[in-house]
Amino acid sequence: MTDYHIREAAESLLSTVSNPNYRTISHSQSLNLVSEDLVAGHRPHGKMSTVRRFFCLFVTFDILFTSLMWLICVMMRGETLEQIFNREIVHYDVKTSLFDIVMVAVSRFVVLLLFYALLYINNWSVIALSTGGTCAFLIAKVFVFDWPNASQPVYQVFLILTSFTIAWGEAWFLDFRVLPQELQAKQILESIVHQGTERMPLLHPGRPPGVLSTQGESTVNWFSPVETPEGSPRPKRPGEQIILTQDQIDEYKALAEESMSNAWRVIHMPNWTVEKRNKGDVVESKRTEEFGKVYRFTGIVECPPYFLYEEFRDHIHKLPEWNPTILKSEVIKEIAPGIDLSYQVTAGGGGGMITPRDFVILRRAAPLSRDGRIVDQDPYCYISSGVSVQVPGYPPQRNLVRGHNKVGCWYMRPLNVKTSGGKIEKHTTFQWLMCCDLKGKIPLFVLDTAFASVMCDYIVHVRKYAAAARAQGKFEERSLM
Repeated sequence: MTDYHIREAAESLLSTVSNPNYRTISHSQSLNLVSEDLVAGHRPHGKMSTVRRFFCLFVTFDILFTSLMWLICVMMRGETLEQIFNREIVHYDVKTSLFDIVMVAVSRFVVLLLFYALLYINNWSVIALSTGGTCAFLIAKVFVFDWPNASQPVYQVFLILTSFTIAWGEAWFLDFRVLPQELQAKQILESIVHQGTERMPLLHPGRPPGVLSTQGESTVNWFSPVETPEGSPRPKRPGEQIILTQDQIDEYKALAEESMSNAWRVIHMPNWTVEKRNKGDVVESKRTEEFGKVYRFTGIVECPPYFLYEEFRDHIHKLPEWNPTILKSEVIKEIAPGIDLSYQVTAGGGGGMITPRDFVILRRAAPLSRDGRIVDQDPYCYISSGVSVQVPGYPPQRNLVRGHNKVGCWYMRPLNVKTSGGKIEKHTTFQWLMCCDLKGKIPLFVLDTAFASVMCDYIVHVRKYAAAARAQGKFEERSLM
């Protein structure tokens, strides 16, 4: 992909990282750490961020755990519930009762959820007051409590220490995790929004120069600028056939052969860098002069290679039925045997920061020999390559961002595996080459982590589909044909 539009945002992000811990680790590790903070602090569609939801859950855990510890302490006396209620609550005495520690936890629960969940304030003053008040009360409690007559001093000490520790844990987590991550995510996203483009006005209407907006904007506005359709072509009506001239057909054929040749060449390049490993699956990357950064996935699928090849070639319209990462898939028009035009809509990702994209792809599918020549019999491997093109009747839509696939393919080689019973089964070494420009100013570190995760998740659905086909006996039926 081209890094011009997203590299600037990524570099500006890294330059703002002042924590020296980021600079003592590798560049890729820094990107992963920052991307995790960004996703955790992001508020998709104005909802509560992930890190703040965890804080609210921790506050809820505080009241439940403190109440449980109090019940354990009072039940150790061997009294009935009525006696416990009368002694601890009805005839409350600060010197003998521990119920006040539960009430302090209840007070923290109400105050913190009111200000940080309902009112959604971004200030540390409330947590400072709740923690300070809790600590002051617990310290005073230690001095006035009747320790010589305590029935279970170990449990009572542990209850006080637990309340003290949890109160400080809440203050630390809010001040050092919740507020910084949300502020960092907001600053990063606003810096991406306000970076100038050719179509962006220099001054926003009604905003003084130099003043940044503090109002929330949708994730679509942040990361999904809709491009102006080239010449504003008319979309295809339902049922309307796409008519191409002979020159267009010849151009598509030549481009399809070129895309397959490029995919074959790139996927066999040496010296790839490992991005992610997951239970035998490997995601690698390589920076090329022609296409930029390219990703390659390698994994094993327990099915014959011809099965996957025919599914991808002949049944691409059924992809959304078993692959939730594809929202829509259809064949636009067949150009020639093994060459067609398809349209796909992919699901969003990145915690709502990457919205759905659509693609118009020119595909080339063929069985190949060991040296990459198209063969009719005894193929060494199978390939289905794809490259983005423009097609009449499929202009960019206003509610979707048109992505651009520069080079890519599904590459399938046979792999003979001997089972425990001595039987030889045909499996597939499945490789996926991807070099995709998602458009929009998405930071590079978000793309690096998203692409690796998407490729590892994608193969899960492929394997499930292959396993279902094996259970239905589709492999055996094909072998008898």
